[in-house]
Amino acid sequence: MKQILTTLVLMVLCFSASAQQKIALDNSGQSTVTAENGNLEVNVAGMSFSLAGGENKTTKSNSKVKFDFAGVNASTTNHLSLFEIGSNFVVNTDFSAYDAAMQQVLGFTNRKSVNVNLNLLTMNVALNPKKTLGFTLGFGFAMENYCFGDKVSLKYEQGSFQIVELDPSIRKSKLSIDYIHIPLLFDWNIRNSFFISAGANLDILMASRLAYKKPKTKLEERLPLNPVQIGVTARVGWRRIYAYVNYSLLNMYKSSSQISANRMSAGVGFYF
Repeated sequence: MKQILTTLVLMVLCFSASAQQKIALDNSGQSTVTAENGNLEVNVAGMSFSLAGGENKTTKSNSKVKFDFAGVNASTTNHLSLFEIGSNFVVNTDFSAYDAAMQQVLGFTNRKSVNVNLNLLTMNVALNPKKTLGFTLGFGFAMENYCFGDKVSLKYEQGSFQIVELDPSIRKSKLSIDYIHIPLLFDWNIRNSFFISAGANLDILMASRLAYKKPKTKLEERLPLNPVQIGVTARVGWRRIYAYVNYSLLNMYKSSSQISANRMSAGVGFYF
């Protein structure tokens, strides 16, 4: 997670520079790269691509395709903000292979199970001249924490889950999972800046770890998590803020684990 956040900070700093410069890519001067007020705009063959670190800049291009860096610009064709935060849940669970104590541990507790999504790059395409319809493709990271309710953790060995009892002084025990997060949304911009979006998510497992504090300790155990997740997503919002719901269609765990659970998260996204 630290590497992800460091990369994000460096990229935001690069695009927040106030230098103004225009570079011609050909002799005609029609293909250019312009850096101004934190925005990087590329014009090639009549199409305008904008990597925006600040406010949007209106262009004369007729292109309906727009690239945004870090999802920092709210617009009629971009409904993926840089930062989304919410809560995680596990639903449609089947822990029948285990007793009641293990089922409670596997169910986690929703009170402190936090979900953070970072949409670092978005591609926005308007589907009609009024831009009431469009779709958005994003790329970023999803960081999910699932907290255990009691002073316990888990381990998985020889095809079976086992409870690990922790010291009573432990404050927080959790499972942390990092995914590459790729959402695809179809957008309907209704009126007066209200919008509805719906689509799909592709999540690719990067890393997972069991940990607790205090003191902060990472356990060596690895759980049998499914490396690929495909799900559905929906958003409803107004101007610079929206509510979202994500639901995974695939089992959170590998089929060999003898248990099943679907990931679900709900929260808010907002533009700075």
